[in-house]
Order: sequence, then C-alpha cells, then structure tokens
Amino acid sequence: MKKLMEVLAIASLGVALTGCGNQSTQSSSNTAKTNSEASRSQSTATTNNTSSSSEPHHDSSLWNNQKNEQLASFMQKWGPTMHQSYEQYDGQNELKVSTGITYPDGLSKELVEGQSGLIGWAPSGKGDYEYNVVAIYNHDGTEPPLPNRITYFFAFHNGKPVVLVDQSNNGDPDCHPTTNTDLESNFERIANQ
Repeated sequence: MKKLMEVLAIASLGVALTGCGNQSTQSSSNTAKTNSEASRSQSTATTNNTSSSSEPHHDSSLWNNQKNEQLASFMQKWGPTMHQSYEQYDGQNELKVSTGITYPDGLSKELVEGQSGLIGWAPSGKGDYEYNVVAIYNHDGTEPPLPNRITYFFAFHNGKPVVLVDQSNNGDPDCHPTTNTDLESNFERIANQ
C-alpha cells in the first residue's frame, strides 16, 4: 500500500509539472502573439499619425490637424480683409457652392488650367494626384452676375504647397494658381512648419 501511495504521489507530481510546463509554453506563445499584435498596432498607429510615443516625430504626411486649424484661423482673419466670408469643407459634409458643384466630389470634374484628372482630395497632402488637396474654402458672391463664387483649393504639387482658385460660374470648373501672394505665402508658411 505504501508503494502504491508513492507511485500515485509521483504520478500526480508529474501531471502537475506537465500542466505547469504547458501553461508556461502557452503563456509564452500568448506573450509572443500579444507582442506581435502590439508591434503591428504600433506600426499602424504610427502610419495613421496617432502614435503618442515620445520618440522622434516620423510623420510622413505633409498636412495634419494642427496645420488645418492654423489655416482655418488665418482664413477667418483674412476673409474680412477681402470683404468676403469663406466656408470650409470640414472633411465630412460636402461643401456646395452657388454654381451647384459639391466638393470634394466635384474635384473629379475640376480642371487645372484646362487639363482634367490632375486634382483630388488627399487630406495628408500625399496622394495619387498632381495636386493633392488638403483644404477647400468657398465664398459665394451676392453681387450680379449670379451665380458667382471664389473657391480656393489648398494643395500640394510635387510636395510643395500651392493655392489654386476657381471662379468659374458656367461650363466646366477650371482652377489655376492664385495671384494673391498674401494667401499663397501664408499657406506656404503654415505648410512648412
């Protein structure tokens, strides 16, 4: 009987140790999986510019929310100096101009100095277009001839900030670089911060 008790005790100890070994292996496997997901999440967060790490800034986008807010603040001050008020495309609700076009979808029909397919919405400033638009501001005029509008497209062309303007009121929408040096220089200043 004593021998049987010793054998059972040894067998129980063996089973217990085997269970601990499996749990340790499983725990190591879960830890490795968790670390892998954390690494992938961190990589995704960095790609999406939402990383709150204290590491050096590796943001590859040309435009961000802070710059967008600075541009909005500038436009609120600048518009009245031109005796105009501008409505901003907020990134969610389409911006409808007096000629009936809505943006950003209307960018697909927008010509740039007579050429089609060059401009599109790209909130980071990097996209598949010649002109990657990061902000749109519109002023609908009230003085005849109506309809009339001034629509500014703040964009990046080959990585450089550029402001395009469209004042077309019939036919195809067609924009060109603005001649307003104040607007252009301030967008460039904000973009290069």
